[in-house]
Amino acid sequence: MKKAILLLAIISFFYVSCSNDNTVTPDYKHEIVTSVTDQIILPNLNTILEKSIALKNSVEQFSKDQTTNNLLDVRSKLTNITEFYAKMYVFNIGQAKSNFMNRKINFWPVYNISIEKNISEGTFTKSSILNLGSAAKNLPGLNYLVFKKQNTTDLLKEYNANINRVRYLKLITNEFHNNIIQVSSIWSSTGNNYAESFKSNNEKGLLSSFNLLYNGMYNVIDNCKVTKVGKPGGLEKSSHTNPEIVENFYTGNSLNLIYNNITSVEEILFSDKITSVSTYIKSITKNDDLNNQIKNKIKTIKETIKSIKKPLKEAVNTDKTNIKKLHVSLKELLVLFHTDVRSILSIIITGTDNDGD
Repeated sequence: MKKAILLLAIISFFYVSCSNDNTVTPDYKHEIVTSVTDQIILPNLNTILEKSIALKNSVEQFSKDQTTNNLLDVRSKLTNITEFYAKMYVFNIGQAKSNFMNRKINFWPVYNISIEKNISEGTFTKSSILNLGSAAKNLPGLNYLVFKKQNTTDLLKEYNANINRVRYLKLITNEFHNNIIQVSSIWSSTGNNYAESFKSNNEKGLLSSFNLLYNGMYNVIDNCKVTKVGKPGGLEKSSHTNPEIVENFYTGNSLNLIYNNITSVEEILFSDKITSVSTYIKSITKNDDLNNQIKNKIKTIKETIKSIKKPLKEAVNTDKTNIKKLHVSLKELLVLFHTDVRSILSIIITGTDNDGD
């Protein structure tokens, strides 16, 4: 009897051991890429396409009847889509990046001299608009034309004084809408279907989809630190502040855009609706130490943004303490991404949008 019990115990031990040995380790990189694509990228593309249609319709109505209410509606819809696009910049990767989509959609600061020259001369056409530099149209151009003057009465006088201003607004709105259609088509199953290619990509290292996604996050943080805060705030290579180069200078919502940029990174890192990067990190580190460090840095960044009470174009000169704190916090988050997280996840950092500056 004792021998039988001993034999049963030995068999049970080997069964459990074999079962443990056969435990399947999740393919976190694939699961992250798949869930981010299906749960964030594709739904967001549908949303921004809807917002673009709403903006286009609003501008069309304003072109027919230049009233205060119609102008305010255009402003509202433009602000809405601009701030939503800030959450999508993180996905300017792969085919979207190789097609220069972000450069087409949001290349700032605005080249308002070109805009005013075209409006004054009035010889522009749909074809000539297509050949204009991106800084004279799309989001920078739209925000300039709609928010050039905060006082709606003064701005409406400019539209009423020259019909070319409305014509120009309509044409660049249409081009912006076409660019949104293009970026949507790149990912869509009815277009290039890059979403499926992105999910099924078997490349390793530099060209793997997870590496591309990680570099998208890294690029957003770097862009916020260097271009959006550092250069206007006199904290990158020069001590001179330069408020004219803040994103959306005329609209005055630069800080909201940075906030949404960082929120998009936070979502990929920690969202419960996807297989998050933090889950992958914890599977390797076996604790939450690094994840908590990242969370705390992001929390500091967002709290600092909220503590800045004036538009960034003013705050770079009037609230230098918080601007410096924001810059330092972004730098610290970037360092975590460049060292600790990169090392743990075996990431290859590629170039950012600031390379060459």
